Amino acid sequence: MTGDGQDRVLADYERLLRLLPTDIRQVLRPVIHDTEEVKLRFGLPLKIKHHGTWHKYPGVVVDQHHLTDFRSRIDGIRDDNRAGIDGTGHRISRVPSADGKGTDGFTIRVARFFSGLAAWLRPSLHQAPSLLIVGRAGKGKSTILRDVARLLGEQWDANVTVVDTSNEVAGDGRIPHPGIGECDRYFVPVKARQHEVMLEVIANNSCHILVIDEVQTREEAETLRHLSVKAEVVATTHGDDLTHVVRNGPLGALFYPTPIFRWALHVRELGVYDLYDLREAVCALQAGRPPTPVASCGARLQPVEPATVH
Repeated sequence: MTGDGQDRVLADYERLLRLLPTDIRQVLRPVIHDTEEVKLRFGLPLKIKHHGTWHKYPGVVVDQHHLTDFRSRIDGIRDDNRAGIDGTGHRISRVPSADGKGTDGFTIRVARFFSGLAAWLRPSLHQAPSLLIVGRAGKGKSTILRDVARLLGEQWDANVTVVDTSNEVAGDGRIPHPGIGECDRYFVPVKARQHEVMLEVIANNSCHILVIDEVQTREEAETLRHLSVKAEVVATTHGDDLTHVVRNGPLGALFYPTPIFRWALHVRELGVYDLYDLREAVCALQAGRPPTPVASCGARLQPVEPATVH
């Protein structure tokens, strides 16, 4: 990563740290470089997830002061109980209390920005800029999606549009995060309207390549199939592996009668990937055979250390 990229990652970390109560900030700062998620739950110890494993910090038990202090520093929480931090891809999710009026906790997803992460995919994407990214939550799907969008923007400029649900790809704020390069960005104000925003982008925004995070529902999958005759699609979806996703009934429109994507990328962890020709993979699964990757990348990335963050 370039010096500018490292500086931006560190600055994004600091924007998050400044929002946190002092004792939580002190615990998180030394480990934020490899933190995936943070859980604040009323009456329970602070939890921080590193490399897929949750760790308790019993020295910090979350109380009402923590929750009130943190909430006071967040600009606004949307109707899906999510909020962002201006200029970053970090996501904050509110846990409502039983009556729906109070707050019992927060979950913080720490965003990553690695320029050049998708460079090895360049030949495949220039051949066909159509990619489905699959993997478990927290493994780095949005991170690689962000750099794929940046890479595609180098060739197709603002004809690449990011449909930014919960602002996790291009960040909160009116100016998109530089991690998406020259791509255009459309907000999704309400998660339930994501499929409507996809239609609007194609109709109004001269979009040749549509980039979208978290395709989850039958309605979204069917909308993407409809739009795939008008634009190429790059998307992520949750699943243990490619086999699990292809056999996920609500997402069937993405794969049958023929896949709408040329490629599928399985994210094992950040920097460790398997690339598939999706049509060949679906044919193999229909024949009862495991799909075979056409390429792999296995260099696990070292996180940016927060040594220069103050």
